[in-house]
Amino acid sequence: MRPADILGIGVLASVWGTNFLLVEEALEGLDPIQIVLIRLVLGAAALVLLARARRTALPHGGVVWLKLAGMGLLGQAVPWLLFAWGQREVTGALAGVYTGLTPLMTIPVAWLLLRERPTAAEVGATVIGFAGLAVVLAPWSGGERAPLSGQLLCLAGATCYALAYSYAGRLMRTLPDGKLSLAAAQALAASAIMLPAGSGQLAHPVRLTWLIALCLVLLGAGTAVAFLVNYWLIARVGPVRASLAFYLIPVVAVVAGLVARGERLNPNEALGSVLILSALAALYAWERTREAGPAPVPDPAETR
Repeated sequence: MRPADILGIGVLASVWGTNFLLVEEALEGLDPIQIVLIRLVLGAAALVLLARARRTALPHGGVVWLKLAGMGLLGQAVPWLLFAWGQREVTGALAGVYTGLTPLMTIPVAWLLLRERPTAAEVGATVIGFAGLAVVLAPWSGGERAPLSGQLLCLAGATCYALAYSYAGRLMRTLPDGKLSLAAAQALAASAIMLPAGSGQLAHPVRLTWLIALCLVLLGAGTAVAFLVNYWLIARVGPVRASLAFYLIPVVAVVAGLVARGERLNPNEALGSVLILSALAALYAWERTREAGPAPVPDPAETR
Protein backbone atom coordinates (compact mmCIF):
# COMPACT_ATOMS: atom_id res chain seq x y z
CA MET A 1 0.00 0.00 0.00
CA ARG A 2 1.08 3.55 -0.71
CA PRO A 3 1.10 6.44 1.79
CA ALA A 4 -2.15 7.77 0.28
CA ASP A 5 -3.82 4.44 1.01
CA ILE A 6 -2.64 4.54 4.62
CA LEU A 7 -3.98 8.12 4.90
CA GLY A 8 -7.35 6.96 3.58
CA ILE A 9 -7.43 4.15 6.13
CA GLY A 10 -6.63 6.70 8.85
CA VAL A 11 -9.45 8.99 7.73
CA LEU A 12 -11.94 6.12 7.73
CA ALA A 13 -10.81 4.97 11.17
CA SER A 14 -11.08 8.50 12.57
CA VAL A 15 -14.58 9.06 11.17
CA TRP A 16 -15.94 5.65 12.12
CA GLY A 17 -14.18 5.57 15.49
CA THR A 18 -15.64 8.90 16.63
CA ASN A 19 -19.08 7.94 15.32
CA PHE A 20 -19.57 5.69 18.35
CA LEU A 21 -19.12 8.68 20.63
CA LEU A 22 -21.54 10.76 18.54
CA VAL A 23 -24.15 7.98 18.56
CA GLU A 24 -23.71 7.58 22.32
CA GLU A 25 -24.48 11.28 22.79
CA ALA A 26 -27.40 11.20 20.33
CA LEU A 27 -28.99 8.26 22.16
CA GLU A 28 -29.60 10.65 25.06
CA GLY A 29 -32.46 12.17 23.06
CA LEU A 30 -33.32 9.91 20.10
CA ASP A 31 -33.88 6.21 19.49
CA PRO A 32 -31.61 4.11 17.20
CA ILE A 33 -33.89 4.15 14.14
CA GLN A 34 -34.22 7.93 14.29
CA ILE A 35 -30.45 8.35 14.53
CA VAL A 36 -29.71 6.00 11.61
CA LEU A 37 -32.36 7.56 9.36
CA ILE A 38 -31.20 11.13 10.05
CA ARG A 39 -27.59 10.08 9.55
CA LEU A 40 -28.36 8.45 6.19
CA VAL A 41 -30.51 11.33 4.92
CA LEU A 42 -27.95 14.00 5.86
CA GLY A 43 -25.11 11.98 4.32
CA ALA A 44 -27.09 11.37 1.13
CA ALA A 45 -28.02 15.05 0.85
CA ALA A 46 -24.38 16.10 1.19
CA LEU A 47 -23.24 13.62 -1.47
CA VAL A 48 -26.00 14.55 -3.93
CA LEU A 49 -25.24 18.26 -3.53
CA LEU A 50 -21.54 17.56 -4.12
CA ALA A 51 -22.38 15.48 -7.20
CA ARG A 52 -24.54 18.28 -8.60
CA ALA A 53 -21.86 20.87 -7.89
CA ARG A 54 -19.35 18.75 -9.83
CA ARG A 55 -21.95 17.95 -12.53
CA THR A 56 -21.68 14.24 -11.84
CA ALA A 57 -24.67 12.20 -12.99
CA LEU A 58 -26.12 9.45 -10.83
CA PRO A 59 -25.95 5.89 -12.21
CA HIS A 60 -28.65 4.63 -14.57
CA GLY A 61 -30.45 1.30 -14.64
CA GLY A 62 -32.57 -0.55 -12.13
CA VAL A 63 -30.05 -3.38 -11.70
CA VAL A 64 -27.33 -0.96 -10.64
CA TRP A 65 -29.62 0.70 -8.10
CA LEU A 66 -30.68 -2.68 -6.70
CA LYS A 67 -27.04 -3.65 -6.19
CA LEU A 68 -26.29 -0.34 -4.49
CA ALA A 69 -29.38 -0.71 -2.29
CA GLY A 70 -28.12 -4.11 -1.17
CA MET A 71 -24.74 -2.61 -0.37
CA GLY A 72 -26.39 0.23 1.54
CA LEU A 73 -28.42 -2.19 3.62
CA LEU A 74 -25.57 -4.58 4.39
CA GLY A 75 -22.86 -1.98 4.85
CA GLN A 76 -24.69 0.92 6.48
CA ALA A 77 -28.35 0.70 7.51
CA VAL A 78 -28.38 -2.73 9.18
CA PRO A 79 -25.02 -2.59 11.02
CA TRP A 80 -25.63 1.01 12.12
CA LEU A 81 -28.95 -0.08 13.63
CA LEU A 82 -27.37 -3.09 15.32
CA PHE A 83 -24.58 -1.01 16.83
CA ALA A 84 -26.96 1.76 17.94
CA TRP A 85 -29.21 -0.79 19.64
CA GLY A 86 -26.15 -2.39 21.21
CA GLN A 87 -24.93 0.97 22.49
CA ARG A 88 -28.04 1.24 24.62
CA GLU A 89 -26.32 -1.35 26.83
CA VAL A 90 -22.58 -1.02 26.14
CA THR A 91 -20.27 1.99 25.90
CA GLY A 92 -19.16 3.49 22.61
CA ALA A 93 -15.61 2.36 23.37
CA LEU A 94 -16.63 -1.30 23.65
CA ALA A 95 -18.78 -1.03 20.52
CA GLY A 96 -15.75 0.35 18.69
CA VAL A 97 -13.67 -2.59 19.88
CA TYR A 98 -16.19 -5.01 18.41
CA THR A 99 -15.93 -3.23 15.07
CA GLY A 100 -12.27 -4.18 15.06
CA LEU A 101 -13.36 -7.79 14.56
CA THR A 102 -14.34 -6.97 10.97
CA PRO A 103 -10.95 -7.70 9.31
CA LEU A 104 -10.82 -11.08 11.02
CA MET A 105 -14.04 -12.01 9.24
CA THR A 106 -13.33 -10.18 5.97
CA ILE A 107 -10.26 -12.23 4.99
CA PRO A 108 -11.95 -15.67 5.05
CA VAL A 109 -15.17 -14.27 3.58
CA ALA A 110 -13.26 -12.63 0.70
CA TRP A 111 -11.39 -15.88 0.15
CA LEU A 112 -14.62 -17.90 -0.01
CA LEU A 113 -16.71 -15.44 -2.03
CA LEU A 114 -14.10 -13.70 -4.19
CA ARG A 115 -11.39 -16.37 -4.28
CA GLU A 116 -8.91 -13.78 -2.99
CA ARG A 117 -6.23 -15.86 -1.32
CA PRO A 118 -4.78 -13.99 1.67
CA THR A 119 -1.07 -13.29 1.82
CA ALA A 120 1.09 -14.38 4.71
CA ALA A 121 1.24 -10.76 5.88
CA GLU A 122 -2.56 -10.46 5.90
CA VAL A 123 -2.88 -13.68 7.90
CA GLY A 124 -0.18 -12.52 10.31
CA ALA A 125 -1.79 -9.11 10.74
CA THR A 126 -5.12 -10.79 11.39
CA VAL A 127 -3.62 -12.99 14.10
CA ILE A 128 -1.90 -10.05 15.79
CA GLY A 129 -5.06 -7.96 15.51
CA PHE A 130 -7.13 -10.74 17.03
CA ALA A 131 -4.65 -11.00 19.89
CA GLY A 132 -5.00 -7.25 20.46
CA LEU A 133 -8.78 -7.46 20.45
CA ALA A 134 -8.64 -10.37 22.89
CA VAL A 135 -6.49 -8.29 25.23
CA VAL A 136 -8.88 -5.33 24.96
CA LEU A 137 -11.89 -7.52 25.72
CA ALA A 138 -9.97 -9.46 28.44
CA PRO A 139 -12.59 -12.19 28.92
CA TRP A 140 -10.39 -13.78 31.58
CA SER A 141 -10.44 -10.73 33.86
CA GLY A 142 -12.90 -10.24 36.67
CA GLY A 143 -15.15 -7.29 37.35
CA GLU A 144 -18.48 -6.13 36.01
CA ARG A 145 -19.40 -7.40 32.54
CA ALA A 146 -21.23 -5.49 29.85
CA PRO A 147 -24.65 -7.02 29.05
CA LEU A 148 -24.34 -9.99 26.69
CA SER A 149 -27.26 -8.86 24.51
CA GLY A 150 -25.57 -5.55 23.73
CA GLN A 151 -22.30 -7.28 22.90
CA LEU A 152 -24.05 -9.77 20.59
CA LEU A 153 -25.74 -6.91 18.73
CA CYS A 154 -22.35 -5.27 18.18
CA LEU A 155 -20.87 -8.59 17.04
CA ALA A 156 -23.71 -8.98 14.53
CA GLY A 157 -22.99 -5.47 13.25
CA ALA A 158 -19.32 -6.32 12.72
CA THR A 159 -20.35 -9.44 10.79
CA CYS A 160 -22.49 -7.29 8.49
CA TYR A 161 -19.49 -5.06 7.81
CA ALA A 162 -17.35 -8.08 6.85
CA LEU A 163 -19.99 -9.38 4.45
CA ALA A 164 -20.46 -5.89 3.00
CA TYR A 165 -16.75 -5.50 2.28
CA SER A 166 -16.62 -8.81 0.45
CA TYR A 167 -19.79 -7.96 -1.45
CA ALA A 168 -18.33 -4.56 -2.36
CA GLY A 169 -15.23 -6.20 -3.83
CA ARG A 170 -17.37 -8.22 -6.22
CA LEU A 171 -19.78 -5.35 -6.83
CA MET A 172 -17.05 -2.94 -7.92
CA ARG A 173 -16.26 -5.25 -10.84
CA THR A 174 -19.78 -4.93 -12.25
CA LEU A 175 -20.53 -1.24 -11.64
CA PRO A 176 -19.62 1.74 -13.82
CA ASP A 177 -16.80 4.04 -12.82
CA GLY A 178 -17.50 7.11 -10.72
CA LYS A 179 -16.91 6.89 -7.00
CA LEU A 180 -18.91 10.04 -6.17
CA SER A 181 -21.83 8.88 -8.30
CA LEU A 182 -21.88 5.43 -6.68
CA ALA A 183 -21.50 6.80 -3.15
CA ALA A 184 -24.38 9.27 -3.63
CA ALA A 185 -26.62 6.61 -5.17
CA GLN A 186 -25.87 4.11 -2.40
CA ALA A 187 -26.68 6.64 0.31
CA LEU A 188 -29.91 7.59 -1.47
CA ALA A 189 -30.95 3.96 -1.87
CA ALA A 190 -30.25 3.14 1.78
CA SER A 191 -32.19 6.24 2.88
CA ALA A 192 -35.17 5.27 0.73
CA ILE A 193 -35.23 1.78 2.25
CA MET A 194 -35.00 3.14 5.79
CA LEU A 195 -37.76 5.73 5.34
CA PRO A 196 -40.70 3.31 5.71
CA ALA A 197 -39.19 1.80 8.86
CA GLY A 198 -38.15 5.12 10.32
CA SER A 199 -41.04 7.38 9.34
CA GLY A 200 -43.20 6.14 12.21
CA GLN A 201 -40.36 6.65 14.67
CA LEU A 202 -39.89 10.26 13.56
CA ALA A 203 -43.27 11.09 15.08
CA HIS A 204 -42.08 9.97 18.51
CA PRO A 205 -41.01 12.72 20.91
CA VAL A 206 -37.32 13.57 20.97
CA ARG A 207 -35.11 15.56 23.30
CA LEU A 208 -33.07 17.70 20.92
CA THR A 209 -30.34 19.77 22.56
CA TRP A 210 -27.67 21.76 20.77
CA LEU A 211 -25.14 19.01 21.53
CA ILE A 212 -27.37 16.27 20.10
CA ALA A 213 -28.06 18.40 17.01
CA LEU A 214 -24.32 18.93 16.52
CA CYS A 215 -23.71 15.19 16.85
CA LEU A 216 -26.33 14.48 14.17
CA VAL A 217 -24.76 17.01 11.78
CA LEU A 218 -21.31 15.50 12.35
CA LEU A 219 -22.70 12.01 11.80
CA GLY A 220 -24.20 13.12 8.48
CA ALA A 221 -21.01 14.83 7.33
CA GLY A 222 -18.91 11.86 8.42
CA THR A 223 -21.22 9.54 6.52
CA ALA A 224 -20.61 11.45 3.28
CA VAL A 225 -16.83 11.45 3.78
CA ALA A 226 -16.76 7.76 4.70
CA PHE A 227 -18.83 6.77 1.64
CA LEU A 228 -16.38 8.50 -0.69
CA VAL A 229 -13.18 7.31 0.98
CA ASN A 230 -14.50 3.77 1.31
CA TYR A 231 -15.25 3.46 -2.42
CA TRP A 232 -11.90 5.01 -3.26
CA LEU A 233 -10.01 2.58 -1.02
CA ILE A 234 -11.82 -0.55 -2.20
CA ALA A 235 -11.10 0.39 -5.82
CA ARG A 236 -7.40 0.96 -5.05
CA VAL A 237 -6.43 -1.78 -2.62
CA GLY A 238 -9.33 -4.26 -2.54
CA PRO A 239 -11.84 -5.06 0.21
CA VAL A 240 -9.48 -6.96 2.52
CA ARG A 241 -6.86 -4.23 2.79
CA ALA A 242 -9.47 -1.47 2.89
CA SER A 243 -10.98 -3.21 5.92
CA LEU A 244 -7.70 -2.64 7.79
CA ALA A 245 -9.27 0.66 8.90
CA PHE A 246 -11.25 -1.44 11.33
CA TYR A 247 -8.04 -2.28 13.22
CA LEU A 248 -7.70 1.39 14.16
CA ILE A 249 -11.35 1.98 15.03
CA PRO A 250 -11.07 0.45 18.53
CA VAL A 251 -8.17 2.78 19.33
CA VAL A 252 -10.06 5.87 18.14
CA ALA A 253 -13.27 4.82 19.89
CA VAL A 254 -11.55 4.12 23.22
CA VAL A 255 -9.58 7.38 23.16
CA ALA A 256 -12.66 9.41 22.12
CA GLY A 257 -14.68 7.90 24.95
CA LEU A 258 -11.90 8.63 27.42
CA VAL A 259 -11.46 12.26 26.36
CA ALA A 260 -15.11 13.23 25.85
CA ARG A 261 -16.97 11.13 28.41
CA GLY A 262 -14.28 10.13 30.87
CA GLU A 263 -14.65 6.44 30.05
CA ARG A 264 -11.74 4.78 31.79
CA LEU A 265 -8.94 3.38 29.64
CA ASN A 266 -7.72 0.31 31.51
CA PRO A 267 -4.35 -1.41 30.95
CA ASN A 268 -5.93 -4.16 28.84
CA GLU A 269 -7.39 -1.61 26.41
CA ALA A 270 -4.07 0.23 26.19
CA LEU A 271 -2.06 -2.94 25.54
CA GLY A 272 -4.60 -4.28 23.05
CA SER A 273 -4.59 -0.98 21.16
CA VAL A 274 -0.81 -1.17 20.83
CA LEU A 275 -1.07 -4.70 19.41
CA ILE A 276 -3.71 -3.61 16.90
CA LEU A 277 -1.58 -0.68 15.74
CA SER A 278 1.41 -3.01 15.50
CA ALA A 279 -0.55 -5.34 13.20
CA LEU A 280 -1.29 -2.53 10.75
CA ALA A 281 2.27 -1.17 10.92
CA ALA A 282 3.77 -4.62 10.33
CA LEU A 283 1.56 -5.24 7.31
CA TYR A 284 2.38 -1.84 5.84
CA ALA A 285 6.13 -2.36 6.33
CA TRP A 286 5.99 -5.83 4.76
CA GLU A 287 4.05 -4.60 1.73
CA ARG A 288 6.40 -1.66 1.22
CA THR A 289 9.33 -4.10 1.23
CA ARG A 290 7.56 -6.39 -1.23
CA GLU A 291 6.69 -3.51 -3.59
CA ALA A 292 10.29 -2.28 -3.54
CA GLY A 293 11.53 -5.76 -4.48
CA PRO A 294 14.98 -7.18 -3.86
CA ALA A 295 17.97 -4.94 -4.31
CA PRO A 296 19.47 -5.32 -7.81
CA VAL A 297 22.66 -7.37 -8.02
CA PRO A 298 25.42 -5.40 -9.77
CA ASP A 299 26.88 -6.87 -12.93
CA PRO A 300 30.51 -7.90 -12.26
CA ALA A 301 31.45 -6.62 -15.69
CA GLU A 302 30.23 -3.16 -14.77
CA THR A 303 32.33 -3.02 -11.60
CA ARG A 304 35.65 -3.58 -13.35
